[in-house]
Amino acid sequence: MGVLGKDLFDIDRPRTHVKVQFGQNTYWVEHDPTPHPYGEVLTELLNYDVASYEHTICVLEQAKEEKDDQTAPQAFMDAIKGLSSLPYFRLFLSDLRQLNDGGEKDAAYMREQVSAICFIRERYSWFLTEAFQRKAFEKRKGQRKVPLAQQIYENCLDAFVSGVSLGKSPDVDAPQVNIQYAVLEIDEEHHELVEKLYFDRLEDFVYVELMRGLQQGFVPKRCANCGRWFLQTPGASYNYCDQPAPNSEEGKTCREVGSSKSFRAKVLNNEIWAIHQRAYKKYFARTKKGTMTKPDFLAWEMESERLRDEALSEYNRAKTEDEKAAIAERLREELNRQ
Repeated sequence: MGVLGKDLFDIDRPRTHVKVQFGQNTYWVEHDPTPHPYGEVLTELLNYDVASYEHTICVLEQAKEEKDDQTAPQAFMDAIKGLSSLPYFRLFLSDLRQLNDGGEKDAAYMREQVSAICFIRERYSWFLTEAFQRKAFEKRKGQRKVPLAQQIYENCLDAFVSGVSLGKSPDVDAPQVNIQYAVLEIDEEHHELVEKLYFDRLEDFVYVELMRGLQQGFVPKRCANCGRWFLQTPGASYNYCDQPAPNSEEGKTCREVGSSKSFRAKVLNNEIWAIHQRAYKKYFARTKKGTMTKPDFLAWEMESERLRDEALSEYNRAKTEDEKAAIAERLREELNRQ
């Protein structure tokens, strides 16, 4: 445990020894008052292409190897700018003077982040896919949403959560963190008791961020449409992200495209849904022609959804094709009485 008042004597703490304060659903990095949801940094890293940053490091290393005093200073500044733009680092490394004048130690530290990001992308992508791909995140009506911890256990991955590398390497597994508690002032009327931890490695932070997020229901998910990762928050249940969908001429998001696909699939694969959709189109067309008022249509719509849901429940319990046919015919008659 930390000593009470330690921050008063923290003036000489290295800037790469990063303070993070963890609250109930968000965390704060260093002195930035902006709250961040659990999983935010990991989600960014899973989508991050490290090639551009790695190129700046290679240029710096080449300049140092060739002892090129003319290009080395600019190469170092470019590398620092690249580092400060990375996910996580841009939350606290805003002052470029926080690193020194281009020594070997700084260059090695910046190179380490390339390996760290590649490791996180490979290992955490594997873990999240294996842990959650077998259970549908997007809960259907009447479907019980399986808790995240239960999904990890059922997929036999519970032993992997005890180390930073998720079982990959014992050399990476021991996070070096110091914990203190503090009361954080959100504003004059709101305060939160937070856990204050210090991190020297990106891997350690990402590990704690993910595990604390899983405890609260935050988890990165891969979009079923575009393949990019997005952050699912507690209470939400989606298979698609809310970013612009690739090749969408109408400018729709992946979630909008996915919703349309799911609805079309339901209509095509379920007779009850098909009957309801045909009746819906018929009565909606009457409102366009002026032969049915909008209030009458809205009343019919509410009643039709109730009848549809009742029929779906019966249809799913039916044991024979004759029973299913009778349920479908009864719904068809009920929906088309007007």
